[in-house]
Amino acid sequence: MSKKSKNQGAESGKEYHDEVANVIGGVIAHLEKVFTKVYVEGPPLDPAKIQESPLMFVSTHRSHVDYFLVGSYFVRMGFRNLRFAAGDNLTKLPWIGPKFLAFGAFSVSRDAGFDRNYVRNLCKQVVAMLDNGDAVLVFPEGGRSYTGAMLDIRGGILNAALMLQAANPDRDVYLLPAAVSYECPPDAPHFPMLLKGKNRRKKSNNIVRRFVGAIYYFGADILAFGPFMFFKRRGRYGAAYMDYAAPVPVRALVDLAANRVQGARDEFAAHRASLDIVGEHMRKQFVSIFRILPVHVVSSIIKEGGEGIGTAHLESYAETRKKSLAGSGRNCKTLNSMTPHEIVQAGIKQLVKLKAITTEKGEGKVSVRKRHLIEYFAAAVDAEEPAA
Repeated sequence: MSKKSKNQGAESGKEYHDEVANVIGGVIAHLEKVFTKVYVEGPPLDPAKIQESPLMFVSTHRSHVDYFLVGSYFVRMGFRNLRFAAGDNLTKLPWIGPKFLAFGAFSVSRDAGFDRNYVRNLCKQVVAMLDNGDAVLVFPEGGRSYTGAMLDIRGGILNAALMLQAANPDRDVYLLPAAVSYECPPDAPHFPMLLKGKNRRKKSNNIVRRFVGAIYYFGADILAFGPFMFFKRRGRYGAAYMDYAAPVPVRALVDLAANRVQGARDEFAAHRASLDIVGEHMRKQFVSIFRILPVHVVSSIIKEGGEGIGTAHLESYAETRKKSLAGSGRNCKTLNSMTPHEIVQAGIKQLVKLKAITTEKGEGKVSVRKRHLIEYFAAAVDAEEPAA
């Protein structure tokens, strides 16, 4: 493809970019109302310069809000023609699904996600998008993290960036990592219901069980996002944070030619080894830029300390936990300006808001009401250390 055709998408807005441009102000205004504040931090970027080359945004996935938040703020920075991979459990929802497709989403089948031919063909489509000037947003953990832990990278669509780089060895194909962290993820309280539905929707179950599973599965997201979309109570979900790193060319991360799988059946299979290397780099980036919040620290201490620990116990461990996390290269920007008392009070406030704990007056002893939420937030702290 000519240089002109490769760059023309970044130079002029496409139909879906225009659709997004028409609503971006309202989307961001909504986000900045339902969250107490949205923090977006990272190095200075020159979107026009970066989009002279193919670009893939690579993000963590904790909530369906990620689609709105990551996409909206990168578009507001000046990035154009954003496409994003969205699970068909989202694109099939009434009203929301068609809106997502109009705004540049391309549907990814959850049921066919492990089918090799399906993923190969999907990657070919994404290669064409990148080569035609689209900036593609992907969530390579393979779906939302229901546990709160950083998941292993599943190659999938990420392989499209490698395939395009291999076809253009002298031209940069950029990956731009981002991580989103929430004080109150809208969907996290409903994950047990969603997982119950997911298990019942398996093809091995009978049609009645699958139907009931679909009610649980889609119902969980409706319960989570009905209030998020339509009941705009100010600050309902606490603060949200999007941290991003500088874009890096694929060819700076891996030698595609040296790691090419000899005798591979096609280009998709030829880069298996390289995909593992790039995937591990992205995972470590995610761990290092994911924002650690008071709710993560407090949940981690509660998980270790068990029932009945008080605020004094929490405060005595909070400073040590903060120093340990900072020393291992974790993103402690929010914690760094806070005292142990402030960390504990902020963490307790969010957990009480989510009805995950109750506290007794006087000694402030903690009683756990929703163990799965304590474990969910604690898992972010328990992630392995990023590479130096």
